[in-house]
Amino acid sequence: MTHHRRRALLIFGWLLLFVVGPALQVAAQSPGDVPPRPAVPQSDPFFGIVQAIHDPEKAVAAGVRWERLVVWWSAFQPSGPQDWNPGGWMARTQLQEQKARGIEPVGVILNTPGWAGRPGIYAPISPPQNLHLPFDHPENYWGQFLMKLSAEYAGTVDTWILWNEPDMYRESYVNWQGTVEEFAQLQMVGYQAIKRANPNARVILTGTTYWWDHENKRAPYLDRLVTELLKLPGAAQNGAYFDAVSIHQYSNPLNSYTVPVFNRRILESHGLNKPLWLVESNTVPHDDPQHPLPREGLRASMGEQASYMIQSVALARAAGVERYSVYKMRDEGPEYEQYFGLVRNDGSPRPAYVAYQVAAQEMSNVRDAQYFWNGSAAPPTAGQITALLASNSNRTQFVWPGALNGVRMKRGNDRVTVLWNASTVPLAVTIPSSASQATLVTKYGERQALVRQPDNSYQVTLAVATNNTDSRDPQLILVGGDPVILVEPGAANAPDPLPGLANAPVPTPRPTDPANSCSATAAGGATWLAPTGYTVSGPWLDFLRSHGDIDYVGLPRSPVMQDPLNPTQCVQYFQRLILEWHPENPPAYQIQRRLLGMEIISQTSAPPSPPTGPNSKDYWYFPKGDNGLGHAVANFAPDGTPIGFKSYFDRNGREDSFGYPMEPPSLRVGSDGVERWTQLYQAALFEYHPEFDRDGVKPGTTLPWRGWRVQLRLLGDEYLETRPPFILPQPTP
Repeated sequence: MTHHRRRALLIFGWLLLFVVGPALQVAAQSPGDVPPRPAVPQSDPFFGIVQAIHDPEKAVAAGVRWERLVVWWSAFQPSGPQDWNPGGWMARTQLQEQKARGIEPVGVILNTPGWAGRPGIYAPISPPQNLHLPFDHPENYWGQFLMKLSAEYAGTVDTWILWNEPDMYRESYVNWQGTVEEFAQLQMVGYQAIKRANPNARVILTGTTYWWDHENKRAPYLDRLVTELLKLPGAAQNGAYFDAVSIHQYSNPLNSYTVPVFNRRILESHGLNKPLWLVESNTVPHDDPQHPLPREGLRASMGEQASYMIQSVALARAAGVERYSVYKMRDEGPEYEQYFGLVRNDGSPRPAYVAYQVAAQEMSNVRDAQYFWNGSAAPPTAGQITALLASNSNRTQFVWPGALNGVRMKRGNDRVTVLWNASTVPLAVTIPSSASQATLVTKYGERQALVRQPDNSYQVTLAVATNNTDSRDPQLILVGGDPVILVEPGAANAPDPLPGLANAPVPTPRPTDPANSCSATAAGGATWLAPTGYTVSGPWLDFLRSHGDIDYVGLPRSPVMQDPLNPTQCVQYFQRLILEWHPENPPAYQIQRRLLGMEIISQTSAPPSPPTGPNSKDYWYFPKGDNGLGHAVANFAPDGTPIGFKSYFDRNGREDSFGYPMEPPSLRVGSDGVERWTQLYQAALFEYHPEFDRDGVKPGTTLPWRGWRVQLRLLGDEYLETRPPFILPQPTP
């Protein structure tokens, strides 16, 4: 089990769903009143639950086809290499009974016995002795044990995972007391030993969490481990000594998409194409009356845990995950005072169990699953997915890329679309459809027939999400609002557009300029379609081209639209800033940048500092008053470093673009952990990047490297991430 990223949320109430025309309301249910669904056919090996054997009847009724079970090496051979305790694991007959029920056992092997560990190291997490010997050498204890184990259970257990979460380590907590190189040796020996005894066996690479490396600013363990595996002799002939990769993710269902996609990119960078297994997933309920817990600590209500099941399964499908499993079947004992079971120890199912049944019923045997969100292309571009994977660069979680989120997939001749809301306001959604009839399924399996509108669409309103229990960043949403599943018979190959927002902000005339809407301000002149899918045109494009282009403004994040916080203001969001329309100004000043430096970083400037010399081409002082704040812009830092801020300032519009400097140049540590010279302005934050301060031309361009030595922080993106989640219109078709 992953003991780290236990994430949760509180949703304001239970399912409240309206279907427009005629209106349909699904009554809210108390989590304690949710009855289990009828047994789901066990038709898809995708669906698993950890330790299903602890409640096999309910596992079968949930549609489960596989389970993971823990194997302790120390239980089989407690005293020495000649030991073999037949009671060290479950009886073979018990496992065969599970297979007869349609549930495939998968073993995860860990826990070094004391006699096989290294002196001075805590034995259960110690690398075994003699790993350097050939896998079949009599004194390679790990290899000898795995050959015997694999042979003993061949035909009953044919899939093995070696060890668990070796990436979980820091001074106060360690899960593997060895190096990455030693773990690669452990994997190589284990792979060869298991395959020697059972050529039909599959050997899965250990489960990793991603987050321990991310938060400790380490290179991903998977990347480091695969690098070492590929160095080993015979790696090319043996598929790098693993058949698939296991992943552990909790609490935020978005992780069920982002981390598998991230790991696949790691494998592709090494020239590998391996299946991905999401072996552990879940979120901890805090409001179970049998085991009440504080809401904080990244926990969820029981209703939110049910929403997690639907969203996580859908996103894992979209990520191309081969096998999916929830941790775990039954509560058993408390783990860090928390209970993870879909079923309580008294046998009563939690609402999440019912939601798992619904997921297995509606998302079995699907194909072509595609994640989308409002603002994404159809399907999302590689660049949009890269931006999503980078959304946690300065955050504690991945950030939902849009208010509307969904996964569309095909099931036979039918189209199945899962939709949910990741914002704090109700979300009206339009689903264009060629199907004359459709069924809406709630997370608890209630089914409602929908009425198609005259414009050949279905309309629903998605419930809000209020999941903000990550105390490090309470503005983040984790689990989305109550999901719905739309089933459209016969529409699997229909060319209908993706669902979109029915209530996207519609530009309205400004009171000060009733003849023009926000969109009209962009009319005339050239138009540029950006890689983000939004267009910049008219005077907005003129401003972008005349003020440093995307190096200063960044790529657009929206069309020209009403400001959600001020409907009388027309704005366009960009990566680095926000532009505003001010028709009361002369034409040259109708586009103005918002003072994001003041709004996001500091409302007040540093105390004025006296000038250090006369104004020159390398130095310009702005006295405190109507035309300055008592600070200078210069090409040199206080220690003499040639930072080039004044040249950049002059070249890109001076105070008309950036406002006045609010401080002297100062050293700051960036999101990448690098300390560099910076300077805050009213509308920007300058950063000096010495790695680009060099001679020569950047490859693929005719531009000198020094053109990138001064860069602007992405304050526009930070604004969108830290303000209430705005509903941005779809990109330009």
